[in-house]
Amino acid sequence: MKNIAVIGAGASGMMAAITAASAGASVTLYERNDQVGKKILQTGNGKCNFSNTVMNEDCFHGSARDTGLVKKVLERFDENKAVEFFESIGILPRVRYGGYYPFSEQASAIKDAMYLELIRRKVKLVLGHQVRNIQKKKNGFVVDDQFFDAVILSTGGKASPKSGSTGDGYYLAEKLGVHSNEALPALTYLTGTEKWFKNVAGVRVEASLKLMSDGKELDSSRGELQLTDQGISGICTFQLSAQAGRMLKEGHKVKVLLNFMPDMSFEEVVSFLNGRRSGLDSRKCSEFLIGVFPEKLCRVILQQADINIDASVKKLKDADVRRLAGCISFLAVNIKGTGGFDRCQVTSGGILADQLTDELEVKDVPGFFAVGEVVDCDGICGGYNLQWAWSSGYIAGMTASGK
Repeated sequence: MKNIAVIGAGASGMMAAITAASAGASVTLYERNDQVGKKILQTGNGKCNFSNTVMNEDCFHGSARDTGLVKKVLERFDENKAVEFFESIGILPRVRYGGYYPFSEQASAIKDAMYLELIRRKVKLVLGHQVRNIQKKKNGFVVDDQFFDAVILSTGGKASPKSGSTGDGYYLAEKLGVHSNEALPALTYLTGTEKWFKNVAGVRVEASLKLMSDGKELDSSRGELQLTDQGISGICTFQLSAQAGRMLKEGHKVKVLLNFMPDMSFEEVVSFLNGRRSGLDSRKCSEFLIGVFPEKLCRVILQQADINIDASVKKLKDADVRRLAGCISFLAVNIKGTGGFDRCQVTSGGILADQLTDELEVKDVPGFFAVGEVVDCDGICGGYNLQWAWSSGYIAGMTASGK
């Protein structure tokens, strides 16, 4: 019987421990908090979006995608297998907008069901214990003062430090010669240099976003955009934040182009505005966009287009209309930063995937595995990061057990 240590009782660690124990291994699960699965309670706004009906490697970033590791891992344990697993431990799933949730829509249901399965599988829980040292021995490892045949590192990254994610795993891995790239916040808001943000704070509006760096489009998203007093937020912003943060860190200029009428082309917006110009020519320019956008946003768009808001609409020239259409379709936000680790949902960066086998085992340290957020793999919003946790945890747990 293999004796396995799992370090970190988050999503990936619990999955690894349950899998290894179900395969016949003796498993000890270490957790620095006084309970397992603390961070799971925060997922999906407390509802736990634990997977998605559309699952592929294009929904992820990092070296795990670049090396093809994500694709291989998802092929072996996909969203259907994740759903089967949760059904087997008592979770009734439901689908909302493509995302899988527990039917109760309570994240605590996932946490509690996994805890009960850990108990059923006789996993030894060591709570309130922070592992500080892993030593490689000839036939295994010593974790603090206990010997194990294999170790699965599932400490998470640096996101949400209040939940216990402080980057300890990178330090433990580095002592074994396993390298990481710099951890950065992901799935968070972006801050901009523009002074007009304070005038639109609190506005929510449908928009599409294009992430640009050095004149090239890197990514795009669409959804409800939240404008804050410092920049932009909302899920559509979160989807771009990992790449934006990485490019800023590398010294590149980054901007996001906001399109407030994403279903129209630029010329269609021009035509739309010309129609309003002829039909609403008795209004002041300050009143021109009433009924199209929230009042705060109307004023900012007009000001950015250099429109005299006190002038009559009938005095708008063709060039004015085209400038206005440009600010509606391509309003630029110069990005200067992201939310910190205490305001993000996941970590970008981590243990570089080229050091790992397809089974998540470190090539140069046989018997040592890395899973979940501690690996350089971050997904977009929608259950993708949890699916990576389930998939990587399952494969490492099964492999470590010798199955």
